[in-house]
Amino acid sequence: MLLCKLRLRLTPWRTSFNFCRAFGSPGSPGPQRLSSVGDEELLIRLRQAAVDAGGDPLEIYQPWILMDSLQQSLMLLHQATGHAGLAVVLVALLTRLGTWPWNRRSLQCRFDAVHLMPIYQEIGQAIQDAQQRRGGRGSGGALGAQQAEADLENASKKLKEFTAETHFSPTGALGYQFGFVLPVGFVYFGALYGILEHPDPFRSFVTEKTLWLDSLVLPDPYGILPCMSVLCLLANAELNAEKGKEGEEERMEYLKLAVRGALLTFVPWTAGTLPAATFLYIATNGLYTAAATWLVRRYYWRPPVLSAKWKIGSFSRSQCRG
Repeated sequence: MLLCKLRLRLTPWRTSFNFCRAFGSPGSPGPQRLSSVGDEELLIRLRQAAVDAGGDPLEIYQPWILMDSLQQSLMLLHQATGHAGLAVVLVALLTRLGTWPWNRRSLQCRFDAVHLMPIYQEIGQAIQDAQQRRGGRGSGGALGAQQAEADLENASKKLKEFTAETHFSPTGALGYQFGFVLPVGFVYFGALYGILEHPDPFRSFVTEKTLWLDSLVLPDPYGILPCMSVLCLLANAELNAEKGKEGEEERMEYLKLAVRGALLTFVPWTAGTLPAATFLYIATNGLYTAAATWLVRRYYWRPPVLSAKWKIGSFSRSQCRG
């Protein structure tokens, strides 16, 4: 109800700035470019694709306000650039560039966490060892149980001191991904599917031939964009892969292979079903993430300054005993 009221309040403003998209059935009034016979044939294909996707291209289209805003932005950029593919790329870039300060802080938190993780793991191992010896387990008897309680208390104290001094959090860098990147991705996906299921209000966008594609809202018949999007994601994974500690080379290599395999399985599963514009959006985001991560690591990030007692490589679990 609130969204409906908000839409009604925004309608005069949107109409005055020529944002009205002419929601409704085919042939609804609205600013559209002149259609050729080929465009009309393509539009018939798109209507059939909408039906195949489970939609009804003839019903009144009333998207959620976030999806509506993204669709309007896409149409504006398309009108300004005259190129549907470039409009998709610009939508992806502008949403990321607009949140660059948040993205930069998130990446710095990530690099800090990777840098401090060995200390955190050593203190965590000390706590785990003490917990395993509680109650005299491990032939420690009453004296061993008493020592385990003291070790657990001291190790827990060390962990609190460490987190208070360094503000360390294993999940602190995930806020940007889960708070912005993924939600915006879902909104974009929903907005694009709205265009797919209601092609008529977006006629100038959906009937424009881009590259080798008849329309960006149809699947890529050659699978080029799906492969390109995976290559962009792999570029980020390869360029910014974290280096493991000494002795963990085999585990890191296995992890790298797992990431490659997971991304490659993404292609056959989605290539024939998702709109081509989805992969163009993913590829743009992948390249942006790779460049931003490298840039922050190379020019902005500096290792956190630590007290001598937290010097990486010199901390031992025996220190947790006081």
